[in-house]
Amino acid sequence: MDLMLGGASYSLAHLAPIERRVEVPLRGGLTKTLLVEFRFSCHCYSRGPSQGEAIPPQLRIADGSVHMPRDRIFDERRYALSRQLVACIDALIETQGTVHRLRHDNFFRVDTLQESADGALALVSYYIFMSARKVAEPGQAKRIKVYVESAYPALPAVPAPASVRELPFRQVLGKIWAP
Repeated sequence: MDLMLGGASYSLAHLAPIERRVEVPLRGGLTKTLLVEFRFSCHCYSRGPSQGEAIPPQLRIADGSVHMPRDRIFDERRYALSRQLVACIDALIETQGTVHRLRHDNFFRVDTLQESADGALALVSYYIFMSARKVAEPGQAKRIKVYVESAYPALPAVPAPASVRELPFRQVLGKIWAP
């Protein structure tokens, strides 16, 4: 899918839903290979307006429902970093990486990405916020759906999220599968 903004076209193909098979630990020392589907929010390439900031019409990203619209602003930096998002997820799975649980039933991951700024490469902390649930839809195999709620670089004026607990990602998936 392409996004047309102000006469420019941006491909969102890199944020198409993906599926991965992940071996997760279950109770009793058992493991199971699960189908895990990842979907991505528009928050991976857009941001909310600052207080009092008007949304430029050529950068408007529709978000929310018909009854509660929460339009956002296309963010070139978030878009550029989102092109590395699937690689971050694959690395999380392959390296048996960890995530940080938050108070609610979501979790986040911090990756260090390279970013090109003014022709120079710099390292940036990249926050990836996710939620997950087990689903059993008619005619499909049971799976875990992970929704990438947001992904953005660390910003000086925004404090880092407060982690409740750090856990292996596979363990989080196992607890969702068999609570």
